[in-house]
Order: sequence, then structure tokens, then C-alpha cells
Amino acid sequence: MEASISYLLYFASLFVTFSPLPPLAEEDSIPYQEWVVSDTLHLHLAGPSYEVSFFRDDIIFLSTMYEGIGRVPMDQAEISVRKPLFTNDPEPYPPAGISFTSDTHTCYCTRYLEKPGEFRLEKIFEMSYDSGYCSRPQQVVFTNDSCRYLHPCLSYDDSIMVFASDRLPTSGGLDLFLVRRTSNGWSDPVSLGPIINSSGHERYPFLDHRNNLYFSSTGHSGYGGYDMYVCRFDGLDWEQPQNLGPHINTPMDEIGWSLHRSGMGALFTRKSLSEGIAIRNRLNERSTEQDISLLLQKLADPPKDVVSEVVSSTEPAPVVQADSLIEKPVTGSQDLLPGPQKLVFRVQILSSANANSTPSVVIEGTPYNTYEYYYKGAYRITVGEFETVQDANNFRLQCRRAGFDQAFVAAFRGENRETDPSVFKN
Repeated sequence: MEASISYLLYFASLFVTFSPLPPLAEEDSIPYQEWVVSDTLHLHLAGPSYEVSFFRDDIIFLSTMYEGIGRVPMDQAEISVRKPLFTNDPEPYPPAGISFTSDTHTCYCTRYLEKPGEFRLEKIFEMSYDSGYCSRPQQVVFTNDSCRYLHPCLSYDDSIMVFASDRLPTSGGLDLFLVRRTSNGWSDPVSLGPIINSSGHERYPFLDHRNNLYFSSTGHSGYGGYDMYVCRFDGLDWEQPQNLGPHINTPMDEIGWSLHRSGMGALFTRKSLSEGIAIRNRLNERSTEQDISLLLQKLADPPKDVVSEVVSSTEPAPVVQADSLIEKPVTGSQDLLPGPQKLVFRVQILSSANANSTPSVVIEGTPYNTYEYYYKGAYRITVGEFETVQDANNFRLQCRRAGFDQAFVAAFRGENRETDPSVFKN
């Protein structure tokens, strides 16, 4: 309670002594950037998960993978006052992979399911929570398959959960899916569709109090790496993704978006290869908005026309024409490239900044030639060639067991990447 009062007083002080600017004419260039204050939190983010998030009036994070997830007051975000979120569970849960119900007594979290002699897969688990103690995690029923499930996010009324998964149907990589709470538990997962899901990865979903959807993606046009996007909710469905713009996104990875329930502050992580920096955004004294979510939507880039992102089977859009397969120089026999209209499925295992970086790989003792295609500034490396999604998916699991944790199924028609989601229903 004291932390909550302190936090509200902290933000209230920003508005008491200053008069907000009058609304500007609609045709004027409104300097929204001057209405947001960003500061770096001096928390030691040691990984393996570098995200930060809100929990009640605290900030949660991982300082080391051996001490479990920690919490600090929002108005005293210092490592010296760190306390454990779960006093009886030192598991290093990723903060962006934790979502609490509105009463904070039930927690949904991402953790690995480990079986002796098999590879690890992320799954979503449910725990009860009370006074710092959590119950034994129970795997959520709809995750009982061979796919990855991570980053659960609950709506404010607890009726919807959005999460990332590589289950089918897929647009490529990790996609966002939705389940609804029913009288019989959670519904079957439904893909959020090709307007939101791309041929890259969509991760770290977050729903605000209006059900506007925030997420990070590598597949939409952005500023580099993972960028953060927002999709406005119109009461029935989500609109086209909008990049949150250059004041938020950089050539680094921006991940793990979180908004405080008061609407006054936001958290995210800016991540490089070896470190993560926790960044807090808050409204300053000049803002005429009382909700940072609304303000950041105004700061976002205009929505991009996504027609070119959805590819029909007869007339591929120009963006897909750039996804050309490049036969790699490998000794020994090569598989023939497919015909110009033949649909095949390959397993994408790696990306590289350099061409011909991985001419062959060994999967469970068997050598395989690879093919690569160029997409959005990187060479994407694929293995195998299959006529059905199921056969490709089985081989994807073999690739996972061989250590290629990000392996996913991609479709090709001739030499071009096919991103029409309907092709994965065969």
C-alpha cells in the first residue's frame, strides 16, 4: 500500500505545479516526443531473460538466473532493495513470460518442460499466488503437444490470453495466438492471422486496459532487430500493426513491453547480443494525455498497407519476390530446386549476415545440404524439402533435438517464399 501511494504521489507531483499545454490545431505538428520522459533503470539484468515488467506497484526482473525473479518498488528501482517475487521458487521465470490475473492470485508463466533424454520446450504453466508463495506449477492443457508456448498475456478482465507459439497454422517463426476463457476452461488456440503474424517472429504480447495489443516482431518493416508495435482494438478485432517509432525502436532489439495499470508509465528492454537495458517511459509535465498508452499510439508510425504481406498462390506480392533461394556450394549431390509452381516445405534453422555461411549441417547423425534465401538484410538457412506440412514439422522436431532451438517450417513455391497461411493447412 505504501509503495502504491508513493508511486501515485510521484506521478501526481508532475501535474500539480504545471499547466498542460492547450490542444494544438489538428493540422499542426504536435511535439508528442516532448511529452514523454525516458530514463534507464539501474538494474543488473544478468539473463538468460532480460525483460522487465510491472507487478502491482513493483518492477520485476531477473538479476541472476540462480536467485529467481526479483521485485523492487517502482519509486526505488535499485538492485540493493531487491526481494524475491516467489519466496519458495527460485526458477528463473522470464518477466515478459509472466502474467497475473486482475486479483494477482493466479499466475501464468513460461517455463521449460524437461523430459529425460529429450530436448526442452517452453510451455505455459499456471500457479496460484498468495503473500509471496506460489503453488506447484501445472501445465496448461492446450499446450500438451510438441510445439513451443511462451509469453502468455492476460486481458485486464482475464477473459483472453494471447501468447507466442510455433504451432500450426503458421506464417513463419513464432506467431501470436489467442484463447478465450470459457466455462470449461480455455478454448482452443486461434491464430491472430496474417495482418499481425509475419514470416518472422512475433513475441512478447501485452494487452492494455482497452485491449490494444503491443508486441515485438522481426517480420514487419522496422528499424532493426525486434521492433515494438501496437494494434488498436476496435471493439471486435485488432487493426493493422503500427511501429512505435524511432523514439522507442532502434537497430537493437526492443522487447518486453509492459504498461502500469494506472496508465502513467511503461517499461521495456533494449537488448544487444550480451546485455539488456531496462527503460522506463512516463508522462512529463507538458503532456495533455492522462494515459501513456494513448500518447504512444499517437507517436506510432502510420499503419503500413499490409496487402503486400499476404501472398496469394497465383500472384506473389513483390515483398516475397526478394525471398530468393540461393543454392549453396556444397560437395556431393544436391537436391533439385522445386519447379516454379510446386509447393514445398523446408525447415528454417539459422540466419546469417553472410552468404554461404553454413553449406551443410548434421541432424541426429545425418549430414544435410542447406539452401538459403535472402530476406530483410539477412541470409535465412533452410534444411530439407517436404511435400506436406506434417513431414516438415516432424523434421523440425529433429532439428530442435539437434540444437536448432529456433527451427520452424517455411513454405516455398519454386524459388520464392510463400507466406499465404492457407498453404499450411495441407
